[in-house]
This record gives sequence, C-alpha cells and structure tokens, in this order.
Amino acid sequence: MSTTDTHHRDETQIVADPALPTIVITREFDAPPERVFRAYTDPDLVVQWLGPRRLTMRIDQYDARSGGSYRYVHRADNGTEYGFHGVFHEVRPNERIVQTFTFEDWPDSVSLETAAFEDLGGRTRVTATSLMDSIEARDAMLASGAEGGVRDGHERLDDLLRSTRAADEHRTVARVFSDRVRGVPPGAWDNPAPCEGWVARDVVRHLVEWFPDFLKAGAGIELPKGPSVDDDPVAAWTVHSDGVQALLDDPDTAKRVLSNPHIGEVPLDQAVDRFYTADVFMHTWDLARATGQDERLDPDKCTQLLEGMLPLDDLLRTSGQYGPRVEVPESADVQTRLLAFIGRTP
Repeated sequence: MSTTDTHHRDETQIVADPALPTIVITREFDAPPERVFRAYTDPDLVVQWLGPRRLTMRIDQYDARSGGSYRYVHRADNGTEYGFHGVFHEVRPNERIVQTFTFEDWPDSVSLETAAFEDLGGRTRVTATSLMDSIEARDAMLASGAEGGVRDGHERLDDLLRSTRAADEHRTVARVFSDRVRGVPPGAWDNPAPCEGWVARDVVRHLVEWFPDFLKAGAGIELPKGPSVDDDPVAAWTVHSDGVQALLDDPDTAKRVLSNPHIGEVPLDQAVDRFYTADVFMHTWDLARATGQDERLDPDKCTQLLEGMLPLDDLLRTSGQYGPRVEVPESADVQTRLLAFIGRTP
C-alpha cells in the first residue's frame, strides 16, 4: 500500500487499498472548482501540468465532454514516447469526470477513473479514484513511478492555478463590464456618472487611458489601441479589454515584473489584478448607474476588495483616488458598504 504520512491540505495523498484494485488520490487546490475543473478539461491547460516535469507532452485529441475521447503522448529527453488514451463517460462541469485510461504499452489493462471536485469555499478538493482490473496491475503501475508523476503533476497544477488566477479573474470581471458597455442605451453615453464631472463615456475613457500608460511605464508593454472613446466607446473598450486579456493569458506574463516608484517591483500579473481589474470591477457600478442598467456586483468580490481596503483607509484617502467615505448603516449589504467606502452614494 502506498500512502502519504501527512494530512497537509496542499500535499497529494495517495492510498492503495490492500484488498481492492483501487488507488484514491486526494489533493486540495487554492482555487474554486470552476478554475480547477477547467484545468482538467481545457487541453491548452492540461498540456501545461499533466505528468512529470521531466517529460514533455503532446495532445493528439482531447474532447472533454460526455462521450468524447482523448489521446496524448509523454516524451522523454532520449526520444522515448509513452502514449495514453481513453474515453470520457461523463463530464459534469465543476463536479465530476468519469473516464477510462489506457497506457498503450499495456493495452490489455484499462482502468476506470472518477474525479470529484468538492467546493471548499474558494478552495477545491479533488478526489480521484482509479479502479483497475487487478491488484497486480495496480501495484505494477505504482512500481513504474506513476506515483511520482502524479505528485509532480499536482505541483505543476498548483503553479498553473496561481499563474492563471489573474487571467481568470480579469476574464470574469471584464465580461460583466463589457455587458454594461454593450448595453448602454442610445443617447446615454453623455449621461452624468457618479464620479464628479464625468459622463458615462468617461468611465470607459478612464480605464482605456490610465492603464496603458501605467503598463508601458512600469513594464515596457504597449497594449493595442482602438478608436477614441468619443468616436466609438464600445470598440475602444473591446480592443483595450481584449489586449489586457491576451496579456494575462500569455504564460510568460507571470514571469515578468512591473516596476513603479510608488509600489516597487510587483509580479506583472499581480499588478494587473490589484490595480486594474479591481478598478474595472468598481467602475462597473458607475457605468451601470449612469446608464440605468443592472447595478448588482458580485458580493464575494465586494467582500474581498473591502477587506483588503479597510486597513488602508488613510493611505487611500491621501492618494486622491477616492472621495470622502460615505456613512452607511453597519447592517448594509457588502456592496453598499464597498461603494460607500470608496466615496460613492449607493
């Protein structure tokens, strides 16, 4: 039997039942189920983590849906290749994957694998159970070094989830803002906005103008530039937002640094998340209020931002980026409290 002798949540636990031909693999990841599930089903992400670091991976087919199939190859430095294939019996988004698994050097041994994704409130526990056709086949697989490959792959997945967090967060936040941009009624772009002296189009103008300069000065990166906000605010926002998303989706971005005299050196993806994506989130309410659209914000994101900003109250006020704090009842919902904290009148 192979087991871990630790219960640390960020380490992989592997248990081989002495009486049954099964292996149960458990690990917690610091990401919600939808992000972990995507890493298990999106071939562009799977290729970045599945298997040991010493092998490269090529995906020939990866159709992660109920009834779909897959085949991939791991390749060693000496040119030796190891092929694997199977069929997805059930793919239930963010909850469960059931598939077969065959190592092509052992074509007569087929295992049935079930991966369950458990929401732990922002974290995810993945429990993967492999049922093989005999205890001997199971033990032979463990003896071949599969256990080390699983652990190594999980460490790579941990790294991948950290590096893609900023990209996924921006994708979610920017999607909502884009919906509000496209939903502005005819003639409403010149409606007054909650920010003093601004109209609705100035909310978009602010985002597409300050961030490119910040990025160019701190990291030497130039974003694509669309038409002016005065001519076409929808296209201006779309070109800008797509450029930011492409930057965050680039695996090399997590390796870069942004340097700024006020904040020092910060990993580029973290800088985008902290200073820009948060700004998009809060200005979503401004644009919605100015143009009569849905003003609701994600309460979990509101809580996250408010908890991070409260300790910095004095610093934020002196920065000039926020108006005076508006008093609201302690019983107010978290969106109201966040908006009041940054100087809006909800």
